[in-house]
Amino acid sequence: MGVALVLLAFLPPGINSIDGGSMLAVAESLVSGHGFTVPEGLGSVGRDGQVYSNWYPLLSLVAVPLVFFARVASRVAHLPFSYLAAMCALTVQGPLTGVAGGTTALLSLRLGSTVRDAWQAALSFALGTVALVYARTFFAEPLLACVTALALWLTFSIDPKKIAGAAGMATLAVLAKPTGVLVGPILTAYLIAKRTVWRIAILPVCGTAVGFLFYAAYNEMRFGNPLRFGQAWIFDFAAIPSGLAGLVASPGWGLVWYCPPVILAAWGWRRVARANRWEAATIAAVFGAFLLLHSFYENWYAGWAWGPRYLLPALPGMCALTGLLSGKGRKALLVLTAAGFLVNAPTLFSFYQRHYNELREQGVTADRGMAWSFERAPFLHGWPAAIRVAEDASRMDAKELGAERTARSQSISESRALRIVAVWWWVLPVAGISRWVGVVVATLMTGLGARMMLKSAPVESAG
Repeated sequence: MGVALVLLAFLPPGINSIDGGSMLAVAESLVSGHGFTVPEGLGSVGRDGQVYSNWYPLLSLVAVPLVFFARVASRVAHLPFSYLAAMCALTVQGPLTGVAGGTTALLSLRLGSTVRDAWQAALSFALGTVALVYARTFFAEPLLACVTALALWLTFSIDPKKIAGAAGMATLAVLAKPTGVLVGPILTAYLIAKRTVWRIAILPVCGTAVGFLFYAAYNEMRFGNPLRFGQAWIFDFAAIPSGLAGLVASPGWGLVWYCPPVILAAWGWRRVARANRWEAATIAAVFGAFLLLHSFYENWYAGWAWGPRYLLPALPGMCALTGLLSGKGRKALLVLTAAGFLVNAPTLFSFYQRHYNELREQGVTADRGMAWSFERAPFLHGWPAAIRVAEDASRMDAKELGAERTARSQSISESRALRIVAVWWWVLPVAGISRWVGVVVATLMTGLGARMMLKSAPVESAG
């Protein structure tokens, strides 16, 4: 709850990605009674000549109640529906990240950590990795991370009822993003290794099969082809070496730079493996599967992404392993969590795409060749770019945004979004509300959230 409050205090005023705009458009269309169609430019032409999103259904469905609220509020406040829909839909990401963080603590406890160490592991995920960044976007990864973490925790219980819940999570993982198909088979392999009865052990993989069938039906309805997922997934064996090295260590997108606490997972894994070898192996398998699959993908760097976005779903399990550290390892985790926070914190008040936009203006494109360039590494340019955003914002009248209309579901065009302070209170003048009201509310939310996180830290004896 504390993590969610802090993230909601820094809620951005809109969505600044084609992926997020498309998934939001599906939710808007459902609320408006137009089915799953989206405006032209936000998807591909389907079997009936209408346009459908290339992205994933679950986040759109989760956002429907929030978008419905935005529709009602837009009529009362006399503000554009899409403008409010984007802000309301984004409120789901902070709580999802908070749940993933809480589940990281529960996973760590199940692996044998103390309560206090589990608390530290949870904060290492929520504040020291790219989870902090993507909680402010409308990508599918925070949802998949939450579902994957819950699936692991439920499965490790070896309780039939909870394993049935894990099967449900495996179903949702596929609908959150097709790469979620990795989750169920790995969990079933774990249950078989633990000599669980077959009818229980196969539940997670059955959940994956159900999710795949739902997704196939969704594809058939839209595109007339059950295996057409919209996105063009191009795999190439030649991409694996650069993908593996790039996702782990490159200054452009490497895990060690953008998620430094995860470095210590290897030491935690060694301790877990002594007493809980199959649990340790399962967490490693989930991480390895996501890493290998996306290394095999030509676009392993996810375009203009901040850090290894594709690996986010596997990070709760990896951070849970850090709860088994002791002595100097605990202190190192605190230091690396702080380092991760400093690397990712500029994105709390600016869109990280600002740095990339400046590169694009210089004729630089997002490709594998950028991965090993320290000169262009986002983690070295995040703070300077964010400061330039603040300087530009001081010269812009937020009320201009209220007059903006676009055919897209994105609430703010990219040219403006990259030049405004990307927090909700900065655009309050659009609704005729003083910005200081928002500053006070955001400050109170941040203070309360921080207090909740600190108060939740148990004393050593509680372990």
